[in-house]
Amino acid sequence: MDTSHPILIYAELLSNIRQVSVGCSLRTPVSSSTRASISSDGQVLAVNHDGLETSLRLPGRVASIKQLPVQNRGTKNLSWRLPLARTLGHTVSSMQEGQTVPWSANDLQPESHIACRTCRATIVESGTIKEWKDLPSENWAEMMEFWHCHKPHDHGHGHNGDGLTTSKAYGASSRISAQSAIGFVDLTSFLLSEKDLSSGNVSTLEKRKGISHDEAPENNDAHHSPDENLPLFCKTCNSQVGVVNDQGTSVSLFKWQVHVNEQSHRNSGDLPELSQCVSAMLLATMARSGCSKSIILPLKTQVQRTEEVSQANETTNSVLNVWVFNSSITFSSTEEARSPIRAVKVFYRMVTQAEADKLLDSMTSDVQDIYLPVDAIEKLINILGDSNHVLPQNDRQFKEWKVGLLEK
Repeated sequence: MDTSHPILIYAELLSNIRQVSVGCSLRTPVSSSTRASISSDGQVLAVNHDGLETSLRLPGRVASIKQLPVQNRGTKNLSWRLPLARTLGHTVSSMQEGQTVPWSANDLQPESHIACRTCRATIVESGTIKEWKDLPSENWAEMMEFWHCHKPHDHGHGHNGDGLTTSKAYGASSRISAQSAIGFVDLTSFLLSEKDLSSGNVSTLEKRKGISHDEAPENNDAHHSPDENLPLFCKTCNSQVGVVNDQGTSVSLFKWQVHVNEQSHRNSGDLPELSQCVSAMLLATMARSGCSKSIILPLKTQVQRTEEVSQANETTNSVLNVWVFNSSITFSSTEEARSPIRAVKVFYRMVTQAEADKLLDSMTSDVQDIYLPVDAIEKLINILGDSNHVLPQNDRQFKEWKVGLLEK
């Protein structure tokens, strides 16, 4: 991100009250020569200060105001609330309300190859995946318990619960099995049959180093990932592209680590990034549980590289705590050339493992746990730190929380 602007302007669309909130940080105090104005079409804000002019395309068209009031002389911060133009109607609201899922099944080309995004080595050959299918939400089996008195294919009248659901491979403990030639699409990953992989280009650490399951490190954490899987690496660039699931017959490929050809109806051309996948996870967790706060924990694997194990041990007493403040905003900033951008606004902080355990174990807990690979958590922390500097100085902190933005 470009941090060279002597005048930092940040604008956020508040569609519920039909306003655009603007904050501006200056390197020197406001003077009598400081000016701010809105373009005649209501789409650009310009600030003149110390002989320099900086302009920003706003996230929504506002009423044209030739000169904005400039107060707070002697300080380095300015702020305004600008009313949206009346002709904008409800277009902005409806645009913001839709939840974006990065790469749904309809976005992907059947028979597309799947490649490592870092080096473009082929992970799945062209023509292998005949069809893409969206997976249901994570709690689909639990919800079925509420929706059906008699489960699918259950023609008996007994209500003995667990035994029946187990025999039918159905219930809260049920899983969807991978099928050859079918690509199942989750929020953040693709579930594939291990047979569909191009084995010459990917490997698990277990295969590369000849480590047996008996040598896998034990996990004695109070909170550990529900499944411990084998990490899957690209042989060419050594990037972790996914995990081999515990049954050994299926793999999950991380969306932010791979490239897949898109359907022609998609015009964006932008591949889902980690920030978009994490924001989707946070919103899905909030919709499912009602909890807006999450603890981001490292995804444990049966075998980890030595440096990752050491790294995980060093960060045992520091984990990421994220709180969704606004699930759908559109912002513009002079520090972000792609403005305007849709995003989730979050508060975040680092907490000790002991504090995280306490938050998760509380009887009145409003915190959920989310698991990501160690390197993805590190990257996420950097993304949040970079986004914090997109905001004006006065808006970067809320009590003990820092403020960040995750793209949608």
